[in-house]
Amino acid sequence: MDEQTPSSGRIEVAPEVLTTIARLTAIRVEGVSRLLPAPSEMGQLFRRSTRQEGVVLHWSDNSLSFDLYVIMEPNVSLVETSRNLQRAIIEAIDTMVGIPVTAVNVHVEDVLYSAEP
Repeated sequence: MDEQTPSSGRIEVAPEVLTTIARLTAIRVEGVSRLLPAPSEMGQLFRRSTRQEGVVLHWSDNSLSFDLYVIMEPNVSLVETSRNLQRAIIEAIDTMVGIPVTAVNVHVEDVLYSAEP
């Protein structure tokens, strides 16, 4: 007798949910000021992707990756903050939906300095 529990049905997570998780996680990482709209990409026509402000999600053949476009706060290590951002996104997606992330590409678009001297 097979003791496996039968499936109750299928679970689907909309791509927009994944980009929302990534976006909200990103803005909570210390050193990230905000996200920018991702630049337009010609390649978008030829691969499956979903975009939301500052986040582009790519998925194909059970592979999930993100491109994040961020503005950093001044006086932080861009490399360290970017690595923290990568770890946070991977952990959030894994914890919330259990899908492995193959890459989180961080694009630092600017550093936000105040106009005051």
